Amino acid sequence: MLLCRKCVTIRLGDSMLPNKVIYKGKEFETIGFIKLNNGSFLILQNDEDIIYLDLSKINLKLDLKFEIKEATKVEIVLMDYIVEAIKSDIRNDKYQSKEDLKRDIVDLNKYINTHPELLNNIKELDFKDDVVLKTITSLLSYFDETMKDAPLNLEGITSFKIDGKDYIKYRDQNGKVKIMDDNVDNRNFVEQFKAKQNESEYFKQDDGKESALNIAEDMNEYQKTSIELNEADEMEKTHSNQLLSSMAMQKYDNQADKDIIGNAQTGIYYDEQNDKVLTAKQQENSVEVSEVKEITHNENNNGTTIDNNSTLSTEINYPPYNEEIVTQYLMTNKFNDVNINVFIDRYLYDLSVEQIDYLLNNYELTAEYINKLNNRKKNISSNENQQQLEKPKVKVFTKSKAAFIDTLLLSFIVGLISGMYLILLILMIMS
Repeated sequence: MLLCRKCVTIRLGDSMLPNKVIYKGKEFETIGFIKLNNGSFLILQNDEDIIYLDLSKINLKLDLKFEIKEATKVEIVLMDYIVEAIKSDIRNDKYQSKEDLKRDIVDLNKYINTHPELLNNIKELDFKDDVVLKTITSLLSYFDETMKDAPLNLEGITSFKIDGKDYIKYRDQNGKVKIMDDNVDNRNFVEQFKAKQNESEYFKQDDGKESALNIAEDMNEYQKTSIELNEADEMEKTHSNQLLSSMAMQKYDNQADKDIIGNAQTGIYYDEQNDKVLTAKQQENSVEVSEVKEITHNENNNGTTIDNNSTLSTEINYPPYNEEIVTQYLMTNKFNDVNINVFIDRYLYDLSVEQIDYLLNNYELTAEYINKLNNRKKNISSNENQQQLEKPKVKVFTKSKAAFIDTLLLSFIVGLISGMYLILLILMIMS
């Protein structure tokens, strides 16, 4: 987006940033701000029209805590992507108010600036306009994957059923157990949490547990009915129609020396000492206290454990070994969650000594695979001594200027999807 200094009029508000901007004779409201490696951008709105303004293109003195630099081409592509995504969300009625939109942009800026991998990948293409122009489609796909690919750790969050009704249990940031009614959605809680994560960058933190907690708290406050849990001796005063059950829980509490809280109306009780959900049901002239089965994120709604390896049964067809590609793959994925054992098994007898050393020094490997690599390294050395081979003409970890336009581009693109399918794509391009 080209900007003309003469086309822009700024109206400053109380904050560090302008309140209103008149651009090409049209008044826009400032609704957000995005800071990248170099570029700094205002996001502006006039009704459904959303644009961004590069601060380096206007003559404006702002009391900011960083230097305003000229944006690079790759950053302009990212901002184009962001603005189009915002427009799409507005068209799909995602935002109930302008404040929701502004909060989402704040969350987005936070997300970008707490994801060093994203910023580092962008930085690799700084001032490489020709490379960026040739790979815009790949860049947009990368942004699309990165913006939605956030960790979600549902450990400690469970669902359970009492009297045919569904509930979700989690702990707030203070460790206090919270329970909410889950009878307004036919999806299991895992599906609900994953769908909710796509609604806001606030739910896409680096810490997957923080993301899950933010989602749970938002659901509990705005979407679902929170179940109030009281001390055992207070429950009968609240719901007299559940007097028998609450009296039974009090007796159970006293006899077993438990710390019971609960809600007599729903029949939900919680043993804080043993972290167990309980329920009390009247059986003729007695009341039976029983533990409730809680379903974790690794189980389905029937309480049957899901085989975590079942999704890995599809066979991966790895491409032929390519020294440069495998090297870049290893360098790019040393901090990513990849199945390095399968990778080693596929390429063990193709790997160079340098690649083996890189695996041993940079990846967490089992004793079995450490032995495999060390044995292979010994065999390579032995063969070299016997055959008196010359040293390889290509030094593996030296960045070659001839490799696919630029090694920086190669490294960047391998990092886009971090998988063997992309390596296939690169091999096709290089062939």
